Amino acid sequence: WGLHSVTRTFAPTMLQMKYMVLVDGSTHADKAFEKVLELKRPDDELYICFGCHNADSFDEPPEHRKALEAHGKQLCAVYLDRCKEKNIENTHAVVLTTTGNAQEEVCLFAEEKGIDTIVVGPRGLGTIAKLFLGSFSAYILDHAKCDVLIVK
Repeated sequence: WGLHSVTRTFAPTMLQMKYMVLVDGSTHADKAFEKVLELKRPDDELYICFGCHNADSFDEPPEHRKALEAHGKQLCAVYLDRCKEKNIENTHAVVLTTTGNAQEEVCLFAEEKGIDTIVVGPRGLGTIAKLFLGSFSAYILDHAKCDVLIVK
């Protein structure tokens, strides 16, 4: 019966996370963006996403859809530049356009990319102010298959 001393060192494993932040140019979206930058570690991936709200649902002309896409690309470029200024890597910009439900498209994209957490503000630039939670954020919260962080 001898005594044996065994020393084991456990290194914490840091799994790579995939974040997606939804942006629309509102102050709420900007706060969500700043929060995700606080959470993101160097190896984590970040998707900056602009979702066009039902671009063809009201028989709008194709020019309107193109203008929405251009606005989304421009907005995402601004956020990408902010990441570059802060030396934040592994970032991607995505403009999701759909003739259907933009909220559903965001949830599908998150599932396809294996997003771990969607970060969103409580309200965006919608024309009708909601009492507590914007309709886009509420849909994401209810339908996303991953975690959702709503930043106030």
